[in-house]
Amino acid sequence: MPAANDPSVTAGVAQTGPAHGSGRAGALVEREPELAALEALLTAARAGTSGVVVVEGPAGIGKSRLIDELCVRARAQGVRAVVARAGHQEREFPFGVVRQLFDVPLAAPGARGRLLDGAAASARPVFEAPDAPREDGAGDVSFAALHGLYWLTATLAEDGPLLVVVDDLHWCDVPSLRFLAFLARRLDGMAVLLALGLRSAEPGTDPALLGELSGSPGATALRLAPLSAGGVAGLVGARLGDGAHPSFTAACAEATGGNPLLLGELLAVLAADGVTPTARDVPAVGLVGPRAVS
Repeated sequence: MPAANDPSVTAGVAQTGPAHGSGRAGALVEREPELAALEALLTAARAGTSGVVVVEGPAGIGKSRLIDELCVRARAQGVRAVVARAGHQEREFPFGVVRQLFDVPLAAPGARGRLLDGAAASARPVFEAPDAPREDGAGDVSFAALHGLYWLTATLAEDGPLLVVVDDLHWCDVPSLRFLAFLARRLDGMAVLLALGLRSAEPGTDPALLGELSGSPGATALRLAPLSAGGVAGLVGARLGDGAHPSFTAACAEATGGNPLLLGELLAVLAADGVTPTARDVPAVGLVGPRAVS
């Protein structure tokens, strides 16, 4: 892995500072169409039109970075964002993702009483239940609980446009998945954009619910492609120096499949080894590639 202060390329991002997750991210590479689509959905949400968007692709392709950029743009435009990231080790915790989404809004002074009042009151047990995992992972997924969570979301949206983000959806606990599917079918008339990050070819916690969400009527699917030869060449030049030989950049593309994360790791190792992007050093890519990818 590159050091925190090394220039690197991670998750579709050319970086000149700390790696992704540190709060300093560089420019997205070859994601202009996807950014335009997200911007259009965000503009629609600000105007009161709901939407669902699923950002999909293999590991390392840049889903999380694109979703992070959506959150940055939303907050800059005054759109409130509630964000959760599912985890492989937390799939058995009922409503774990739902709690991530709403714990911060509910923690504001006086917010719990207001947000969990009236029709949303039936969601109270979701936030009062113990955190111990259940063997079946089911939790309370009654209609009343889902209905209450829906009204909690609606109340938040009454305060202004709302962005609801769940990344790594494939690892989401089943009760939270059921709520998201419930919500996606009832967004009409709400100023809410539901944005989901999903790893392709991952069976996930519940394939049927994942399919229902990704195939929601009117949902926008953004399937991220690997970097083009030109994109790879640009990042090789940015990391190892301009004037990279075409055979060298072709070798980098072949070694990583144009995956931005793998390319970033490869270039970091090549730079640390003092490799230059010349035709003479093409064999070094083949030697370093498996080590960097692993």
